[in-house]
Amino acid sequence: MNKIFMKNKLLVALSLAFLSLSLWGFGKLYVAYNLSHYAGYYVQHMPRKEGANPEMVIVLKYLNDIEKPTTNNLSYDFDGNGAIILDNSIVLSRGTYIRLRNYTENKKYIFNNFGSYSYYYTDDIDKKKYDSQYQKEAELLLDKILPPILEAQPKPTINLQNLFNEKYFEQFN
Repeated sequence: MNKIFMKNKLLVALSLAFLSLSLWGFGKLYVAYNLSHYAGYYVQHMPRKEGANPEMVIVLKYLNDIEKPTTNNLSYDFDGNGAIILDNSIVLSRGTYIRLRNYTENKKYIFNNFGSYSYYYTDDIDKKKYDSQYQKEAELLLDKILPPILEAQPKPTINLQNLFNEKYFEQFN
């Protein structure tokens, strides 16, 4: 009788441990899924310092996970780091830095990983230009790319905005 009681106790303890670990694991998976799938929503509601463009950075980082609008002029390339293509001629992509290329006019705008404008160049990267005129050109192009994507982002059913803000606060402040 005592052995049966001990076996049942051990079985219950093991079952509770397995259940607890499973719930913990599924919880972690859900949080990771939620933060990536709703990143486009969360980034629009997070604090940031002036000059930072977390929307551009986060949209590119989570391009595979976020909702993407189906419009005629936007397409997506998921090879490598991913890219957003506007009218088959303007490409926003992420690598060691963020690059906005206008193939029609042979213009390249470079942003750092905080989303702040860095410089402009055409064919020769040694001839960088830092004029605000080029920053304005880049911002006008971004205004054609990012708003439709950001508008397509759904509101999360379980809002983890505080966790998202904690994760990215230092990068954008």
